[in-house]
Amino acid sequence: MRMGKDIGLALGMLAGTTMASGIAFLLGLEPFSLICSVSIGGAAGATAGIAAAVLMKSE
Repeated sequence: MRMGKDIGLALGMLAGTTMASGIAFLLGLEPFSLICSVSIGGAAGATAGIAAAVLMKSE
């Protein structure tokens, strides 16, 4: 199975939001800070997922 940009985006978003949510839970952040950290983690994960898909396709 080849990893396309859409799969990279979905997996990156899932990984980023899950990791950011766990970190925010451990730090005991307030609701607004929690939402901000999870959205930033999701965006970073999505970017990394797309980059990984593009790099894997070029090899």
